[in-house]
This record gives sequence, C-alpha cells and structure tokens, in this order.
Amino acid sequence: MKDNKNKEDLKRVVLYVRCSTIQQSTERQLVNSEDYEFILEDKCSGTIPIFERDKGKLLKVMIDEGTIDEIQIHTIDRLARNLKSLLGFIDYIHERGISLYIKNLGMRTLVDGKMNYVMKMMVSILGSFGEVENEIRKERQLEGIEIAKIKGKYKNRTPRGKETPSAFLKKHSKAVDYLNMGMKGSEVIRLMDGNLNKNTVTKIKKYMKKDRKNLSIEIMEKRKVEVMKESDVYKELGLTEYVDLKSK
Repeated sequence: MKDNKNKEDLKRVVLYVRCSTIQQSTERQLVNSEDYEFILEDKCSGTIPIFERDKGKLLKVMIDEGTIDEIQIHTIDRLARNLKSLLGFIDYIHERGISLYIKNLGMRTLVDGKMNYVMKMMVSILGSFGEVENEIRKERQLEGIEIAKIKGKYKNRTPRGKETPSAFLKKHSKAVDYLNMGMKGSEVIRLMDGNLNKNTVTKIKKYMKKDRKNLSIEIMEKRKVEVMKESDVYKELGLTEYVDLKSK
C-alpha cells in the first residue's frame, strides 16, 4: 500500500532570498533551507525589478515553464520596494496558478487555488509602509548629501566605467575652445569635420555651463574666506568700524 502524502509535501516550492549588498548576510532567510527543492539567492538592491535580477530572471523562467507551485520569501520587501511592483508580481504568478507564501506572516496569497483576500489586504498595507519607508530613506540620503556638501566633505563618486564631465570636456577640448570663442554649435560641428554630432555638442555645452557654475561657487567661497580673514585682522587692530563697513 502506498503512503498517502500530504498535498503540501507534493508542492514544488522555491525559496527566494535577497539582501542588498555582498557584505550583508541572507543567513536569517535561509533557516531550514534544506527543506526546499529550489533556492534562489540575489545580492542586489530591492529597487531593481525582480525579473531584472540575476536569480530573478531564473525565477521568471521557472514561473513561465510551470516548474514550481509556490514561491516562499521571508518578508515582502525581498520582492520589491514599491506597492505597484509588488502587486504586479503577485498578479503575474496568480495568473499562472502559483501562490506566494510570506514566512514572517505565516500566510499564503492563494488557498486551494483561490485568492486569500485577508492576505492581499495585509500585503497592500505592508507594501505601502515599505514604499513610504523607502521614500524617507531617499530623503534622508539627500539631506545627508546636502549637509556633506555644505561641510565640503561630499565626494560625488562616478560609477565605474562612466566618463566624468571633466574627462568628457578634456576629450573634446578643441570643441570647448571653439564654443568659448562664441561660435555656434553648427559652426563647431562643421569645423570638426563631422567628428561631432548635435547631441555631443549639446552635452559639451551642458557640462561647460555646470563647470562655470561650480567655478563661480568656488571663487565666491574662496573670497568669503578671504573677507573673514581680513575681518579678523581688522578686529585685532581695533578697526571695528571698517569691519562693519565691509560686511554691508
């Protein structure tokens, strides 16, 4: 006589885990991972759409080919950082008869093939909180950058492989010289024998404008420091009237 297996035991389940950086650990998400037939692990930002992640692409193949019956995750933020993407993913797998099980809630989105509306409501609420939290995180990051800029400690790191504005202007130094002489973009393109196009000239102008603005700010900051130093000297000499006059 054959053993009667529980339907749960017959499910083809994939465990999907994710952490944001290589330094972070997925150990907490991998508790009892030996119970799973498939385990997919990504190390990337939650803002990257799931099907564009390395293991997320493989997950999509498994979903589309009907290889699995259920996807399990530790928390909903492993899938997405915004509600629209999260609900879109759930709709996508439901259309293919696949359920989502969220371990920290202990609930499934499908029960006997039917929508668990209590679960959907909870996912919507938690997804909204996650979205707000992500926006707050971004806002704090921008505030931190602004404070660092004011203190002169901010270093705008250019992504690896991406050309910096200064390197771009240096590469097109001849065109920069022509533009500084007051020539029009069309004239510069003609003088460069077609080695430049309109988009490149527009980009050069944009970087030149930004470069001039940064230079002006640098000069102003330098002059401000000089004035402050002068004021200190005048104060030491007791020439407070002159200090007041210069500050006006």
